[in-house]
Amino acid sequence: MTILLLTALLACGAQADDAQPAPTVDPAKIEQGLKHADLADGTEDKTVHKCAGCALNMDGSAEHTIDTKGYKLHMCSSMCKLNFEKDLDKKLADLAN
Repeated sequence: MTILLLTALLACGAQADDAQPAPTVDPAKIEQGLKHADLADGTEDKTVHKCAGCALNMDGSAEHTIDTKGYKLHMCSSMCKLNFEKDLDKKLADLAN
């Protein structure tokens, strides 16, 4: 029993040491992505009316809004909102490309 407990504790410790920190995203790229998305509808108002989850190709809805960094992002659906929020900073930075 003691060996089993010791093995479990050692295994947990090994996993924690092997864990890689999540890469950080350049805040300037995030800001660029937000500005690009904001201008997708032709108006700079810190409200993204096109769905960022759909590469700004579909209209978003205020019903599915993400509030972040002073901007409101209107997503087209709850599914798009959930998927976009999973790695929000990376996806915001990707909008700058």
